[in-house]
Amino acid sequence: MAMGRRVFLGGFTAGAVTVALGSADTAAAAEPTTTFAGPVTAQKFYTDATAESAYFKTTSTDHATTVYQAATSGSGAALNVSSENPDTSAMYLKGKETANGTLKITHVGHADGSDSWGSALSIDLKTAGTAAQGIYVFASAPTKGALLTLRNNTGLDDFVVKGTGLIGVGIDRGGTVRGQVHVVQRTKAPALVVQGVTQITDVATPPAAPDYTVGGGQLYAEAGALKWRSSSGRVTTLAEA
Repeated sequence: MAMGRRVFLGGFTAGAVTVALGSADTAAAAEPTTTFAGPVTAQKFYTDATAESAYFKTTSTDHATTVYQAATSGSGAALNVSSENPDTSAMYLKGKETANGTLKITHVGHADGSDSWGSALSIDLKTAGTAAQGIYVFASAPTKGALLTLRNNTGLDDFVVKGTGLIGVGIDRGGTVRGQVHVVQRTKAPALVVQGVTQITDVATPPAAPDYTVGGGQLYAEAGALKWRSSSGRVTTLAEA
């Protein structure tokens, strides 16, 4: 097949598919074309090009491309993406969703629990000595939404990192995080367990009165002394410096 030739493959269930050698911008240009009127039954479509090998586009409401692995065993994946280019990502993904994730992962589990070693997302950082980050979230323009939300129990944000950077554990869904780290005890187990040394660093400025609507008080260190400020504003030194 000559470089730059556009290949039109018709007869697929989802509609016509265009495979083009060249960029997406040049795919619509007037180029020599090869048209197949009927279904394509070849076992394998293969390209080894020095330009973009394929371009798929549709204006229908169906998927532009469907990749389906029908085998029920073996190590073959439905889609295998590999890149040797260290200067950019192996895959780009862009969407304009208003109520869905740009990437939707659905793990069809096993009710008998036999998939305990399975996961909806698995990340393997290979090569000893690598300094790569496992998960990196960056907002070019700061988001008003949460950076991370984990929900597994009804009505709760089991773990949430708000756009402000405040962290909530076990708070009500969509609830207000009242501190840099806000932990809510939901069971008889302690809200926080520290196995090892806990260090409380001196405050730069003594705290103001705590939130009276939730009661309690504030524990802090000042000039090496451990202090407690009650909801009434009374400060008691628990341990001298």
